[in-house]
Amino acid sequence: MKASSEIHQLIRSMSMSEKRHFKIHASRHVIGNENLYPQLFDAIARQESYDEDAIRRHFGETAFGKNIASGKNYLYQQVLESLNVYNRDKTFLSRYANILVSIENLYNRGLFSQCHKLIRRSKTEAYSLEKFSILLILLRWETIIHIKDEDERKLNRSMMEELRVTEMMRVQSALMRVAFNIQIQIDKGVRSADFIRENEKELKKNLPASPEVDSFWAKYYYYSSKGLLCSIQGKQEERYQCYKEIKKLMDEAPQFIRDLPGIYHLNLNNLFNVMMFLGKYKEGEALIRQQEEFMPAYDIKRPALSKIVFLNTCDNELYLFYKTGRFDDAAGLTRHIEHEVRAFRINFSPLLFDLMFMMAVSELMVGNYKNAQKWLNKIINSERDVYFRKELQINSRLLYLVVLYDSDDLLLDNRITATRRFMQQEKQFHAQKKILESIRLLSDGASSRKNKNALLKLSSDIRKDMTKSFSEANNKQFDFSEWIDRKVKAVLG
Repeated sequence: MKASSEIHQLIRSMSMSEKRHFKIHASRHVIGNENLYPQLFDAIARQESYDEDAIRRHFGETAFGKNIASGKNYLYQQVLESLNVYNRDKTFLSRYANILVSIENLYNRGLFSQCHKLIRRSKTEAYSLEKFSILLILLRWETIIHIKDEDERKLNRSMMEELRVTEMMRVQSALMRVAFNIQIQIDKGVRSADFIRENEKELKKNLPASPEVDSFWAKYYYYSSKGLLCSIQGKQEERYQCYKEIKKLMDEAPQFIRDLPGIYHLNLNNLFNVMMFLGKYKEGEALIRQQEEFMPAYDIKRPALSKIVFLNTCDNELYLFYKTGRFDDAAGLTRHIEHEVRAFRINFSPLLFDLMFMMAVSELMVGNYKNAQKWLNKIINSERDVYFRKELQINSRLLYLVVLYDSDDLLLDNRITATRRFMQQEKQFHAQKKILESIRLLSDGASSRKNKNALLKLSSDIRKDMTKSFSEANNKQFDFSEWIDRKVKAVLG
């Protein structure tokens, strides 16, 4: 059985300051005359990939070395405890877990005025971040205090406030359900007119909401749902406006950006994608700078999110360079980030493979065919170990054929056969099958001239299919139809 690498993944996710804090934390938990857990921590932290045999050799035949499994389990719990202490006051939920305990302690000690003062102060922040589940707990404590004081007026007011918060949660939940249902059904390929009408009707039931129950999250889920529906209808300008509304909503409520920076970044990425689709390249370039700068601007320190922002912004910038013909800039950026990209664990995120694809495109466009093949091989060779979308798997193989064609590689015919075999079971990828057939016809050499009309029709059909495809409109892509048009003109005149 393969040894668990969870502790390795956890330690490798820690920042330097979190690691320093663990060393201090561990020094307070000395077992016997020597605390070996910091040594185990360091030994694991030094490994690029987890190797338990090397860890066992490090500790030799000692009792500790013979019980590495239990040592890892204890270390895992100690690392989590250290992280909990280190981040105790840095997130809303961790702060409020302590606040709720404080409220209960003050009440149980009969310090009712102090208890109520803490409740009121906590309610203000909970309202500002729309943490309604926490608000309900705070309101229930407030109700208990009013019952104790036999204050009927304040009791009724608190109970009415609780009903209003409950209704706000209901509206939010209804809109969240609509948004998630739309995304799930789209992923399954459901995009019918009836599906669109049904979900538009559901949205109208809940928004515009009355001012008493309107909220940030109600608006967020409403515009997210509208953006998805606009996407499958091809209404890209309206989709653009939806994502701009979400950005405006969050920019005007910076507390939400600090509390949920991942959602802010996701919307920036969605907005960038539709900007590229609409040809808003200058706006897109400015948005990339915002993506890069928003975490330090809001003093957000989240290592995993920082890595995701790196992957997305590099991918976005390479795509922008590609769309605007700045191929040398794209190739330069590809080489600049190569070392950092190689340092990522292959299973960190599927976003890693999207970036590698655009790095391959960037190298292709300046004629660095070996480098392009290198990145495509990393994508294709990772399919056995990591799941990522089938569309990218197929497009990577098609781009590999483009690289082989442009470099006059003798392996092209064999690769065409292998790619056709790979795609046999993938019936939904109509455009990709036409791309494959176009490359096959172009590679035909002597008979290419008689295939001119077939190639031109295939190119036109590919462009139409790509325009219709929801997934293609949302993923950065190499323009296969433009490449085919260029090759047809070059070969056939």
